[in-house]
Amino acid sequence: MNKPATMKWRAPILVVFLLSFADSKVLHRNEFGIASTLDSSQCSTEKNLLSLATITFTQFVPEATIEEVSKMTSDVMTAIKKPTSEEQHGGCLGNQMSVFLDEICHEKELSDKYGFADCCSQSGEGRHQCLLARKKTASASVLPFNFPEAAESCKAYKENREMFMNRVIYEVSRRYPFMYSPAILSLAAQYDKAVPVCCKAENPEECFQTKRASIAKELREGSLLNEHVCAVIKKFGSRNLQATTIIKMSQKFPKANFTEIEKLVLDVAHIHEECCLGNALECLQDGEKIMSYICSQQDILSSKTADCCKLPTLELGYCIIHAENDDKPEGLSPNLNEVMGDRNFGQFSSEEKIMYMARFLYEYSRRHTTFAVSVILRIAKTYQEIMEKCSQAENSPACQNNGEEELEKHIQESHALAKQSCAAFQKMGPYYLQNEFLIVYTRKVPQLTSAELIDLTRKMVGIASTCCQLSEDKWSACGEGAADLFIGHLCIRHEANPLNPGIGHCCNSSYSNRRPCLTSLVKDESYVPPPFSEDKFTLSKDLCQAQGRALQTMKQELLINLVKQKPSITEEQYEAVTADFSGFLEKCCQAQERDVCFAEEGPKLISRTRAALGV
Repeated sequence: MNKPATMKWRAPILVVFLLSFADSKVLHRNEFGIASTLDSSQCSTEKNLLSLATITFTQFVPEATIEEVSKMTSDVMTAIKKPTSEEQHGGCLGNQMSVFLDEICHEKELSDKYGFADCCSQSGEGRHQCLLARKKTASASVLPFNFPEAAESCKAYKENREMFMNRVIYEVSRRYPFMYSPAILSLAAQYDKAVPVCCKAENPEECFQTKRASIAKELREGSLLNEHVCAVIKKFGSRNLQATTIIKMSQKFPKANFTEIEKLVLDVAHIHEECCLGNALECLQDGEKIMSYICSQQDILSSKTADCCKLPTLELGYCIIHAENDDKPEGLSPNLNEVMGDRNFGQFSSEEKIMYMARFLYEYSRRHTTFAVSVILRIAKTYQEIMEKCSQAENSPACQNNGEEELEKHIQESHALAKQSCAAFQKMGPYYLQNEFLIVYTRKVPQLTSAELIDLTRKMVGIASTCCQLSEDKWSACGEGAADLFIGHLCIRHEANPLNPGIGHCCNSSYSNRRPCLTSLVKDESYVPPPFSEDKFTLSKDLCQAQGRALQTMKQELLINLVKQKPSITEEQYEAVTADFSGFLEKCCQAQERDVCFAEEGPKLISRTRAALGV
């Protein structure tokens, strides 16, 4: 059997790379035989070490006061300055995470105070994973941060800029425990630039509000994305991470050859894993190295990063990540069958199959740079199934060629859903589209609270609002990418507190199929509506004060309770009940004695509602 030359010698390498990504950086550097952009000594003299130590300690122990974090940071900085061996000089940080975790567990009072003594009683990987697992619940107990007044901020910044910025990093880190350290430092650098500007502005308070709103938006979005990536890695492992990274790298750098993409994928995946493990130092250092490498290889990777590469280090990463994809190289054959070479899939070893599919992802993605990652993953999964099936057929090539229609179905389904969603958004508008989503998702996940359902569907409307403003050819990729994120967080919610079997199946069975699975899920078959309770319908004169969004939310809470009470509620029933409710409000809010009206008419409204629903 003739195989492409690259397949013969690189297959064993990529098997290790795809299936068993090593945690050790030494293995990462030497075991694979792939030239890494990250090769360097672990000896660190990082200039941001103080800030990185603050991020590490605060993200692992969000409840700790700034004084307690400062004490741990000071202890680690002192330890770093002492040489640990003849080979390792002072200022060199060897086993990074071990040093930080040892310090976290060093003070027994701290572990007892914040309830992680059980984690500290473990050792090695067990201790590390235990401390990682408590991040979510620990940060939930931290109160929202209120920025000080402009005058107070300006005074504190002027008196001690370093202390002021360290406080900012501390406050951000304890509220966003999954956010990657480079992102925190980048946003902190933005704020560092903004403070002196705002302090000199004609209206400092207004200037601060504008800058803080922009940074807060980036914080929320960045943190949600980082937490999602880490949850997906934890659930589906390294191989899934490698596959998604191949797609993203191939789309961004379609002119790069497979060898170069392979190297980038290995390094980018390693960085994600280190960031998710809470290794703030390596997360930053390796991120900077790979960005530096990308800038040094513009001729073979992409010229679209040229402007980014002129920026300061902390701004560089964000810019490259959000830079547009490079232009596809000329002369790419649209026929992948020609490119993929020998397709006698049935005779391939398991290692060769993995290599073949990695190559497929690369070739397909660089030809379809605007497709959503999840759509390409679904296409690849179906392609592999076709190859497996056709390897048993009498006429294997003909069978494989006929499978093209199956691949096309994934593209058509995604485009059709995007078109349908944007048509609904344009016809109904945000509020009524959200109500439609509320009915659909209350049936799918009735276990969510009203606040959770309203928040979830508001995000869905936000996706429609953002994506449907783009040109039609971008609707699918925009919608799929955003849906992947909000579904990911629904799955994180399910992981913490299981919702129902249908959601569990969609979240756990296949990463690439999460969105289609949730789309096809009509209702929770295991759900039993609770007995009718008048307590769910709070009717008082306070409702008359509700205006605008507050009134909309109140009506949406009524809608959710109606659907939870009767999941099979029809549109006609809903419209009849809400019209009756609106008439009731109008009547009682205009009455001279509102209390009397609500007391008399409220029970009648509830009786009519029960009759209309048949409950």
